[in-house]
Amino acid sequence: MLSNIKANYKSYEFYVIRNFTLLGNIFPQFLFCVLLMFIDLEKGLYVTGLWGWAYAMNLVIKNTVRKARPDAALRRIHVSGYSFASGHAVTSLALYFSMAKYFGELMPEWLLALVLAMPFLLGLTRIYLRVHFWEDVIGGWLIAYAYLFFAGDLVNSLSAQVYPWLSLTITSLFNV
Repeated sequence: MLSNIKANYKSYEFYVIRNFTLLGNIFPQFLFCVLLMFIDLEKGLYVTGLWGWAYAMNLVIKNTVRKARPDAALRRIHVSGYSFASGHAVTSLALYFSMAKYFGELMPEWLLALVLAMPFLLGLTRIYLRVHFWEDVIGGWLIAYAYLFFAGDLVNSLSAQVYPWLSLTITSLFNV
């Protein structure tokens, strides 16, 4: 019975969702941060700082709470690690909401709407793929939103202190 259920996951929608969820992984998100730094170094560093601290915070939360993921036999893809809070939910909300705040004026309305929808779409993929419970994803969104609300200004002020040194280092290394 279980093998029959797993065989039915190999539909077109499964492949689209499985590949879409990869946009919530650390490497593609880091590439977005690098791209943003090429557009505007200062704002890109702010977004990267907010995203990086959200990622670190989520690692601490996961390793403190240590909540088990859904049963491996029911998952539609292989993943490891703990379940709460969903890293895709936390880091994607931190990244895409920060991107909307700092780069939104450069985006057409449809792109801004897509950027704001990305954390929610990515979170839903994690539930669909059965690698998180719904409370892991919703909890991740709430944690990231609270983090951005309370810590965003603090991270930005720290980034502003580091920015002159980092900007000088980057420009001297790459002759920009």
